[in-house]
Amino acid sequence: MFFQNLKTIHHAVGELLEMDPHKVDQLLNNGHAWAVDHISTSADDVEEVYHCLTSTDGFDHSDEYNSQKPQFIPADFKNHLKGMVAERIEHRDGKWVVKPKTGNHILGTHPTKKDALKQLAAIEINKHTR
Repeated sequence: MFFQNLKTIHHAVGELLEMDPHKVDQLLNNGHAWAVDHISTSADDVEEVYHCLTSTDGFDHSDEYNSQKPQFIPADFKNHLKGMVAERIEHRDGKWVVKPKTGNHILGTHPTKKDALKQLAAIEINKHTR
């Protein structure tokens, strides 16, 4: 199964690399920014496995990630995250509105909370890809 997954990844990456970069960028900028995040985390995961399998003893000692004890999320972490994000959502007239923390400028209006959260995620992803 391990090598079949590698073959699948290899095939998919090969086809992605053959695509027109300008068309892909347009698609990613028009509501599919989540794909940038998925590729980034996948690349990190594949790199970790690579380093583990190519080190002399089968373990990657380049960082202490694997030796750390599990970390627990503090109870107020949700509020901490809200403080870090410069945008917010609110429910207005049956719709979900995305706006900056200050001011009345509307960044987007959505029929569901899930759609509004997707926009917030896309905004955060785009902040880190510039």
